[in-house]
Amino acid sequence: MKILIADDDAVPRRLLEATLSRWGYEIVVAKDGQEAWDILEGEESPKMAILDWMMPEMDGLEVCRKVRQREQEDQTPYVYIIMLTSKMRKEDVIEGMEAGADDYLTKPFNQNELQVRMMAGQRILDLQAVLFQSLTRHKRAEEELARARKREVGIGAKIQQTLLLGQPPRDLSGIQVSALTIPSQQIDGDFYDFFQHGDQVLDVVVGDVMGKGVPAALLGAAIKSHLLRALGHLIESAPPDAPTRLPEPEAIVAGVHKAVTGQFIGLDTFETLCYFRIDLDGRQVKFVDCGHTATIHYRHRHGNCRLLQGDNMPLGFSEREVYTQVVLPFEPGDIFVFYSDGVTEAQNEAGEFFGVNRLEDLIRANGHLAPDALTDLIHREVVEFSGADTFADDLTCVAVKMALVAADAATDAAAPAPEAAPSDRLVARAELEVASDLGQLAAIWEFIRAFGRQLAEADPDNPWLDQEDRLFHLELAANEVASNIIKHAYEGQPDRPIQIVAEAYDDRLGIYLYHEGVPFDPEAVAPPSFDGSREGGFGVFIVQQSVDEVNYTRDEQGRNCVSLVLRRQEELEEE
Repeated sequence: MKILIADDDAVPRRLLEATLSRWGYEIVVAKDGQEAWDILEGEESPKMAILDWMMPEMDGLEVCRKVRQREQEDQTPYVYIIMLTSKMRKEDVIEGMEAGADDYLTKPFNQNELQVRMMAGQRILDLQAVLFQSLTRHKRAEEELARARKREVGIGAKIQQTLLLGQPPRDLSGIQVSALTIPSQQIDGDFYDFFQHGDQVLDVVVGDVMGKGVPAALLGAAIKSHLLRALGHLIESAPPDAPTRLPEPEAIVAGVHKAVTGQFIGLDTFETLCYFRIDLDGRQVKFVDCGHTATIHYRHRHGNCRLLQGDNMPLGFSEREVYTQVVLPFEPGDIFVFYSDGVTEAQNEAGEFFGVNRLEDLIRANGHLAPDALTDLIHREVVEFSGADTFADDLTCVAVKMALVAADAATDAAAPAPEAAPSDRLVARAELEVASDLGQLAAIWEFIRAFGRQLAEADPDNPWLDQEDRLFHLELAANEVASNIIKHAYEGQPDRPIQIVAEAYDDRLGIYLYHEGVPFDPEAVAPPSFDGSREGGFGVFIVQQSVDEVNYTRDEQGRNCVSLVLRRQEELEEE
């Protein structure tokens, strides 16, 4: 073993060198503290050092401190240090030990004492070597495990992207679909897919396998495969005289249940699933809920949400389970939101869950948004709530929105309805309810814009699309009226209802704002003074200048109604 002897006094240095050489040690000599430090900093430096306390350039205590600091900061191998000194006071010994010395030797040294202290140092260094080797092996094992986990995550990500996550349809008229998945730090069994049957029926399937890792991802892929197999088998085996060859959702789920439940029970796992069919022509949904998170149904006309949930257990719980479907109607503008428990179980620093209620409130307040904007908003809100960009579970969200323009606006060739007069034919209608909060003005603005976009999607040749400036003025007037309702009609009271109805006819657009506050008398408001001599009156003036008609009435329920109407430019020119 190599040993450093550092002493500026030649006599004890040579005596130590001769003694240790005779015992078989390899000796390196330093004549001052700086030289000793340079040697200990070099490659293949000694693992044991005998340092004189008092030396020029740098004393032994300082060398000792620098060695210990380097070991801590750079994780270098341990150096066993014996302090050589003529000091015998207890305080001196304590000072040396606090500096990092392992032992001390007094001058002049005794050979037997030196030999005992060298043996103790050797034992410590041997133990250090064994520990270092063990730690090295452990570190290599951890690195290999990390590489294996990385490979597993990569495999799982490929499985998820290629087998578990379907692509939302983009060419289905009358419906908009958006899907979002933010992967967690681990691989989950979340999946979703979309099965389109013609141009009127869309099946949405979302599921989650218990557990994590590649096995969960593979089981999710297996479920998707069995769904497609059951669907194909039932279509092929349908009687030729059947009204439709498309099987019911409950029959598809029953086929999957029969195929996988026994295997899942053997694997001690289960799968939550929601098979959700949207029938655009019949304006109804049929769904089978196998213990999945409740689907949120935003009802556009009512401006509220309800939870859709069945009574069935997850797949893999019981072979005797009988899966049944639920049938419900929907209306134009309705939204269905499917989500994983990664959304509702996201936690903040206080340990609170994001929860279903918070998600419902978010959807209710933003039902005017397009599905892609809504799923993006949900993601941002969960991130802000949890204060983290990564989650323990996958964050999966699918939103399906029905077009605001009713499908039955088109004529029925078999039994054409009497054609309405152009001025009375309702082309589209939408509703929104907000609380009396100035922060909701942006939602009203976006609601009117979204209504315009829905008109564009339903009819690209719609004449209103060439009158964007006038639509902007309608938005401006609606926001001014809403602001006055909040500030004056409700006198600043929060959480009072304001209902906004948008209607499009062939010859006009109307925005109707309903409230239960203090009625407004436009005759009581003096015209605005443009010379600055009097404040007030500008809001009413802006509204009157922005639209073609403004009316203040009361409806059958006793609510106040402010009607804002824009007429088509051609109609105004004819007048």
